[in-house]
Amino acid sequence: MKAFGFAAILISVGMMAACTVTSGDGDTSGDGGSGASGSTTTTSSATTGEGGSGGTGEGGSGTGGAEECSDAGTENECLDCCDETYAEGLEALGIHGFEACGCTADATCASVCDTTDATTDVCNDDGTINLDANNADCVACLNDLAEDDACIEAAAAACEDDAECLPYLECLGTCQ
Repeated sequence: MKAFGFAAILISVGMMAACTVTSGDGDTSGDGGSGASGSTTTTSSATTGEGGSGGTGEGGSGTGGAEECSDAGTENECLDCCDETYAEGLEALGIHGFEACGCTADATCASVCDTTDATTDVCNDDGTINLDANNADCVACLNDLAEDDACIEAAAAACEDDAECLPYLECLGTCQ
């Protein structure tokens, strides 16, 4: 895998719990079945129609996807689209980044990420990541890492093995 700018991805990772998708446009089309003439009544509404084609079919994804993001006007718009479309993947990548670059004993940013202060300690004692920690120094350290830092490669490899994270990485790859 080509090294990617982890710093750009983690810019506002400092507390990704705030990253939520509130809306998204997606492809909801599908192969429809044939319709019938007459009227149909459901418990929530009534609809009367005159035959034609229609019905239900296999819909597309409701969130757009990498193809939609790659069609964004600029690289930054594409990256923003990936962040919004794959918010869970963005968070997963951030967690892998904290784990590999800030929370292992010999990690580049361990001295500023793994603290003894409960409000700034990103690295919980049970091995989980504290996304609610307020640690600007840790985020700054992660953002300053060189693309060839070994922990970035480790975070990327962990992301590739994570079903939630991989689609986000694939989306980012379409933005070049």
